[in-house]
Amino acid sequence: MPIGVGSVGDIISICLLAKDLVEALNSSRGAAAEYQEIVRELWGLERALLQVDLLSRTHNSSPEINALHETARRAAEDCGVGIAGFLKKVKKYQPSLRESGSGSVLRDASRKIQWQLMQSNDVSKFRAEIGAQSQSISMLLATMSVRTLVVSDVKLNARLTSSESKIDDEMQKQTVIVAEVRDRLKENNTLISAVATKVTDALRFEWFRQLGSELKSMMNRIFRTNVATFEAVVAIQRVLPSHLERSMFRDPFILEDAIGRISPVHMDFINSWEAFDAILRLRFQDVQGFKKVRNNEYILQEHTTKREIKRTRRWDLAFMPGQRIDMSLVFVKKEAEEAEEIQSTSCPNCRATSDKSQDSDIQW
Repeated sequence: MPIGVGSVGDIISICLLAKDLVEALNSSRGAAAEYQEIVRELWGLERALLQVDLLSRTHNSSPEINALHETARRAAEDCGVGIAGFLKKVKKYQPSLRESGSGSVLRDASRKIQWQLMQSNDVSKFRAEIGAQSQSISMLLATMSVRTLVVSDVKLNARLTSSESKIDDEMQKQTVIVAEVRDRLKENNTLISAVATKVTDALRFEWFRQLGSELKSMMNRIFRTNVATFEAVVAIQRVLPSHLERSMFRDPFILEDAIGRISPVHMDFINSWEAFDAILRLRFQDVQGFKKVRNNEYILQEHTTKREIKRTRRWDLAFMPGQRIDMSLVFVKKEAEEAEEIQSTSCPNCRATSDKSQDSDIQW
């Protein structure tokens, strides 16, 4: 959002100032209908300003939203001076207008007379100013809401149109493939018919009857093979997802962890190295190897080539869909063991020995 913190703070400050004025009016004794109208005008202004602030925080930046926020900020500044002055006047009259009074009858009577004089002029002017500001902001909010709905509807229609176009393209491609298979079958049937004609001519000779029977069996097998091929291709086309569906979901890579558990890792769900580390810690909790995993003392290797997967690479570029990945824990040989020059390979935990070389991966 391009809206600065200062402008949002101005709106919130005016809302708090309006609340103070509402409390001052409600605490005055004998508040007439006009007092309540002032309260309603102030609440209306506060709601309008808060709605503008909420709209600015929850929607993406646009020229309309920026203009609305700037208008609300200027309106808040204009109202701030008037509200502060009016609040000061109300607080000055509060001691004399409350139920118990100020204790001085003459002072209370003087303040009440002054309040009545002020009510006829200042109150009407103050109400008109606050009402105009809140109504104008509310009208702009309503207009902005309608525009936001229209823009959202246009974007949704554009996405639906794009999806329908992609689906139509995929259907056309599949139709072309099926048509090619049908053409190939027609060519094969033509060849079979030609062979059958020659076989019929050959069967006229007594010595060629046995050979004709074998040719008929061969042609029958070819025909059945072609029909089965066509049905298999059609079934595959129906089962396979379209290009649009494949683009939405990536195949997972297969991870075999340090204790032999094999699991698919969906890169659309786990989308960063940090998320991957968190999942590994949860899977190794309360099992052997938890401390190693917690301290990132493990490596990942491609199963076939034994190529190490570097963590410096971006997560979405480090793995390929369907790739087999092996996880191995890393154990550092202690200095005492190096001094003894232990030739055999043993487990660091249970000390079980292995006949494999020291530079090979060992699964215990």
